[in-house]
Formats: sequence, C-alpha cells, structure tokens
Amino acid sequence: MKLSNKTASLILALIILVSLGVSTYFEFTKQGFHEDELLTYNLANSSKQLNTDGWNSPEDFNEYLAVTGSHRFDYAQVYENQIIDASHPPFYYALVHTVCSLFPNVFNKWLAYSINAVMMTISLILLFKIGKRVTDNNLYALIATGGYALSIACVTTTIYLRMYATLTMFCLAFLYLTLKIYDKGRDVRFYDFLPVILVVLLGVLTQYYFILFAGLTGLVFLVLQIKNKAAKSLVLYIVTALFGAAVAMLIYPYIIENVLGGNRGLGSLDMSIDMITIVTYLVYKLATYIQILAKDLFLGQIWLLALCTALAIGFGVFFRFVKKRKLPQKSLFIVIPGLVYFVVISLLSPFNSDRYVMASLPLISMMYVFAFIRIFGLFRQSGVRAVMPISVLLASALGFAVVTPYYTYGKTNLYNPQTKNCLFVGTAMLEWNKCIDKFMLYDDTMIVQTTDMSPTLASELESFAEKRGIVTNGKITAFADAYMNNGDVDRAQDDSMGRIATDSELNSLDEVTVYISRLADSDKVIDYITQNTELKNHELIQADYSFDEFYNWYDYFVETESYCNVYRFYK
Repeated sequence: MKLSNKTASLILALIILVSLGVSTYFEFTKQGFHEDELLTYNLANSSKQLNTDGWNSPEDFNEYLAVTGSHRFDYAQVYENQIIDASHPPFYYALVHTVCSLFPNVFNKWLAYSINAVMMTISLILLFKIGKRVTDNNLYALIATGGYALSIACVTTTIYLRMYATLTMFCLAFLYLTLKIYDKGRDVRFYDFLPVILVVLLGVLTQYYFILFAGLTGLVFLVLQIKNKAAKSLVLYIVTALFGAAVAMLIYPYIIENVLGGNRGLGSLDMSIDMITIVTYLVYKLATYIQILAKDLFLGQIWLLALCTALAIGFGVFFRFVKKRKLPQKSLFIVIPGLVYFVVISLLSPFNSDRYVMASLPLISMMYVFAFIRIFGLFRQSGVRAVMPISVLLASALGFAVVTPYYTYGKTNLYNPQTKNCLFVGTAMLEWNKCIDKFMLYDDTMIVQTTDMSPTLASELESFAEKRGIVTNGKITAFADAYMNNGDVDRAQDDSMGRIATDSELNSLDEVTVYISRLADSDKVIDYITQNTELKNHELIQADYSFDEFYNWYDYFVETESYCNVYRFYK
C-alpha cells in the first residue's frame, strides 16, 4: 500500500498530536520533581545560594529556581553555572533560561516541558524522514514513527525535564543529514554540509553523549563511502563535523576536562576494584538496561523483548542465507548507532537509568518495526499485512494500560503540609536539593547538617548489590562513598546541629515537620531534637522507601519522594 506525501504528512501530524497529548496528560499527573529536574532550573536560572545553616522562605527557594527580574537573559550566569557544576555543557540550560526569562519569578514544570514538547515534535518529524529515506515508503516510515511516538519511551523522554529530549533531536538531526548527504552520492555540494556544522556544534554543547552517537553514525558513513569510492563527500563530511566540534570547544573549552573526568562520582575516584566485582557489576548494568528497554518498548515484559529479538534475528538469518536478500546499506545507519550506543552507554553510564539511553530508543524501536514489516511482507494477503500497523496501535494502547512512565511520581502526601514550618536535617551531600519544591509550601524552612551518617547504609547497599548478582567484596560501599562525595574525599563535613538547640524561632514553635535524610543517623537526630527542644513528641508522616522499589540504587537516592523519613514533631 502506497501513501502520497500529503496523506503521510496528515497522518504524521495526527501521530505527533496524539503523542504530545499523551505526554501532556502524564505531565499533568506528575507530582514533584527528580533532583536533576530541580537542578535544571537552578543551573539555568540562578546564582542564588540558600542558607544551609538557618532559615529560608518560599521566596528564597523560588529565587533559587526561577529567573529574577534583574537576571533575565543573563547567559553569562548560565555559562558560569555550568563551569561550577562541571557536568554538562551550557546550550540546553540556555534554552531553559530563555523560556524562563519570558516568565520572570515563575517556577513550574511547564516551562521546561515546553522545550521538550518542541524537541520531540521535531524528533518525530526527523524519525519519519529517516524511515522514509531508509525504506522509500511513507507507510513503513509512519508505522515506525508511530511505534515510537506512542511508546512509553517517547513519553518518558518528553516528560523528563532534562536535556535528553534535546539530545535525541540533535542525534536524529545528525543522522538525517548524514543520510541526506549519502543519498546525494557524488552530486553533493559544499552547502549540503553547512547544516552539519550547526548540528554538531549544538549537539556537543547539549550533552556529551552526542559525540558517541555522531562518531558511530560517522563510522557507518566512512565505511560505506570508502566502499562507494565517494572521497569528496567523505572529506567534506569529516571536515565540517570536526569544524563544528572545534567551534563547540572554543565556545566551551571545559568539554575535554568534563568528558575525561569532571565531578561525576567515579570519574575522579582513585580506588582499586577486583576484576570479579567489575565483571558482575557490568553484567548487572546490562541486565538493568535490558529491563529498561523492556519497560520502554515491550510492555514491561522481558520475555516479549526476548521473543521479538529472537524472531528478528531468526528471520534476518532466513532472509540473508535462504532468500539471499541482503539488508539495504542504509539500514546500517539505524542498526549501528542505535544498538552500539545503547550497549556502550549501558556499560559506561555513571548510573543505571533510562535517561542515558533515550537518544537510541527511537532507532531501536524503528529497527524492530522494520524487522517485523519485513517478516509480514512474506505474506501476500493484505489482511495479514494489516496486522502490523494494528499490532503497533494495540501494543501502544496496552503499554499505557500496564506500564507507568518513569518520572511521574505522585506517591507522596508530602505536598499537603501538616505544619506551617519545616526542618531539614541532612549531610554534606546537600540532600535538600531533592526537596526544594516541597519546602516552598512552608512558611519557613530551616536547613541544618549533621556529620552522623547512617550506620546501616553500607550494609543496605551491599545487600542490594548482592541480591542482583554482584560479587561485591565490600567495594559497593566505596562506589556509594564516591557518589555521596562526588569524588571529592576532602569535602567539608560541617555540623550545624547545634542550631536546633539555640535557634529562637525553632524553639518558639509548637510543632514542625522534620525531614531526616537517609544518609543521616535518624535515631541520633530524633534523640537530639527531643533532648534539646520542647518538641518531645513525634509521629511518622511518611517513611522512606526501600531499595526493592527501585531498579537502581542511584535513583533510590534522587527520586522525588524517596530519600527521607519525614516526621511531625510537637510539644
């Protein structure tokens, strides 16, 4: 069945509208923020430092996250914040700052979400164009685009308020430009390469994983152009891509330092780990990412992922060696960047989380859809062939019925404060970052720090790892220590607990909500409060969650409702 370009454009527009509608629905249901989502706003908008040894008002927290009237379109501050953070380049934060500058003194989830919605709209258009260039068939490209657009993977990427939707767009844009240049063969002109400079420049300045994706795409282009003896096209492609990367480094020369080290926990940690711990940990990482892939694209069912993979590989062998039909060369532009990026990032990512592989998921989804289109193409009956698009639609609908996208949260009652004031007790890890949006609901919030760490955390981490097959040999605790200190073993361990006993405002209260970080020794904190204030009674408002509710210990630490035991203390 052939579709005209006009009909295909109308269907594509409908697919995008439905996808954005679903994502917007889940954004409405989203309650709270991931810690990194709060950092998105802080790093994009503010140089404000909170009072971590005393009281903060809702206005203080809002200024920490929102653009103030005097700092609208202050891109120098955005740039400086990224230098201090030393984790990511500045372009995405500049986008967030631009949108927030249009709404000064406002903090809400919709500002960053609007950027994601635009980026995912462009991504779906690019995915369709990529599919059409690979198959030369509008219908096939639409089915593949719909399969991703109506997946948990797409919705999750859209509602997570970080740079990964923007990264996905630039990765797909680079792949599309590469395919476009490849299709022109020897008829290519110099101006065809100019967009490559811009995409590489902005891609590198968005997220460093773009470099890996572009490298894998460029490798496929290199091999095929050498095979096709297209030297002029190859040279211009390499020169323009490298020029774009060089300009990015001139704009933000901290790229090399960030990529090679930075403050991403293990990046600057010097410790010796035995080989069996490394091997079992990497196996666990791959297994975790397979679980993520199953949830994002296969209804959360690993057996379904395994079955579809076996069928795709089995029929691939059948087509190649029985039917003597090779895969089109251009299919390598989907398979190699998609699969290799997924596997490499699975092994190298600082923590196990779906966000790190989001940029590869459109291509992985397309790869499976095209594989099954090929399989169903063996049947001549039109009714059988119609099973493919119908199956995609049913799987998508069923997916949202049985799987909840990541980053929606909504399991807490902490957004309904039981007292007017709040006390947060944390450690040098600055855990208050994870709870700012909830602190904004109180009249005043006092932040203090303790050096008394949880006596059970190390054993909990070891047990968590060992249950997942890692031979820890006591090293997982060291991994956690690296995370908690961001690789900085000399981080100051200030203790401001004495403020609880001496602060007049706190001691004038009849009741207060107290957040106690899981990194802190809860028993000692509770004893200190009851012994040094008139707040002798306490009741648990919400208990911290257990490791078993998370697939990865890192997300256990940074999810919005986890991380703290929360109490109401009263006289």
